Amino acid sequence: MDSAIYCVAGLPRSGSTLLMNLLGQNPAHYVTPTSGLVELFVLVKNRWPEFIEFKAEGLGTVKPRVLGALRGLLRGYFAAELAAGKTVFDKSRGWLQYIEPLEEALGRPVKVIVTVRDVRAIVASFEKIYRRRGVEYREPVDDAFFQCQTIEGRAEVLLNPKSVLGLTIARLRDALARGLGDRLVIVPYRALTTYPQETLSLLHLSLGLPPFSYDAENVTQLTREDDYFHGMQLHTVQPRVNPPRESPWEGILPAELCNRLVADFSDVNVLANKGTERQVLDAEPPFSSEVAPGCHQHWSNRINLNGVSKTSSPVTS
Repeated sequence: MDSAIYCVAGLPRSGSTLLMNLLGQNPAHYVTPTSGLVELFVLVKNRWPEFIEFKAEGLGTVKPRVLGALRGLLRGYFAAELAAGKTVFDKSRGWLQYIEPLEEALGRPVKVIVTVRDVRAIVASFEKIYRRRGVEYREPVDDAFFQCQTIEGRAEVLLNPKSVLGLTIARLRDALARGLGDRLVIVPYRALTTYPQETLSLLHLSLGLPPFSYDAENVTQLTREDDYFHGMQLHTVQPRVNPPRESPWEGILPAELCNRLVADFSDVNVLANKGTERQVLDAEPPFSSEVAPGCHQHWSNRINLNGVSKTSSPVTS
């Protein structure tokens, strides 16, 4: 039953909300907004060895029961949807960090769908949100407040390992460094928004799901969350999927900052900029074993659609 649950992670401002609302057009699917299920899962995972009663009984004796409880938590959370035969897509960036314990609990390999986007475009998107901020916008506190007084400073705060973008990039890089690339299905934002049907068809193929015709011209917002708790408007989708500008950071970010983002995040940008041509989407997996300049070595293995390699399974191949 749990084989019908897929995790969706991804970089912020990279199309995960759009992806969920497109997938939700399929009546065979159930999609979530940003989900707290991973928090429940991690809470149990981290706390159970601390209980005196379990220590007294023997952690080795109790562990199989805890694994069963975690499996029951995942299944029970989506009991109604799974009973109805639906495929579930649960969205949280946190899943990237917990692939191994998730697999141990489920007793099988998992697939994590990861949306990616050129880091320059992500930073520019956050900057545009900042420039549209209203009186409800909550300013950062402590040192971050002073750092956020410039475009460059706001970018540095975003990319800090403790912040939303820096943390997610670190988790993605770490999942690949741990040899879990074959669990990842990469969905580049530009491919999703330029060729939505082709990209979603490849996602279906990668996950072994039956084909479905999506309507990118009429997108209804199915997932909703109160962005007040996130501090800014982040999770609203447009009623129609439109391809992005060629270089959306131009006129928003200084050239020097863009150059730094290219140099520091070339590994992420390699994935983000794959599959942006229709012939690539229709072709066999085209990615070579060459390492792009500045990329970390763990990105260099051949990428296959079926996830055979130790890198990632991109739907844009």
